[in-house]
Amino acid sequence: MSKKIALVSCSGLSPLGLVVRAATVELALENDNIVAVCISEYSAQHNNCSPILDGAKIVSITGCGDDCASVILAEKNVKVIKNISADVVVNAFDLNPLDSVRLDDDGEEAVKVLKRFILKELSEI
Repeated sequence: MSKKIALVSCSGLSPLGLVVRAATVELALENDNIVAVCISEYSAQHNNCSPILDGAKIVSITGCGDDCASVILAEKNVKVIKNISADVVVNAFDLNPLDSVRLDDDGEEAVKVLKRFILKELSEI
């Protein structure tokens, strides 16, 4: 996992959206080759994306079934090499974050679980 990886994550206002944002930002802070990407920036741009994606392997992290991040990237013709469904990961560990403003106990645990899962998936690309 040496090449630059851009984690484009859900930015929804649900509890899982908070979990996804926390996990991706923490991974970016902890790993020199990972950047966390703000999908809202790209949705506001006309037919282009930030240079931060140039040369990066792009992974979207889905917060819910709407998968806004991947939809927005597809509209911009950005190739996503992997899509990780956070709700599937969190549900597999029977976690149920309930607060969309602050991480509750399940939210904190969900961030840890999701980060481990993302790193495992990234090691395979």
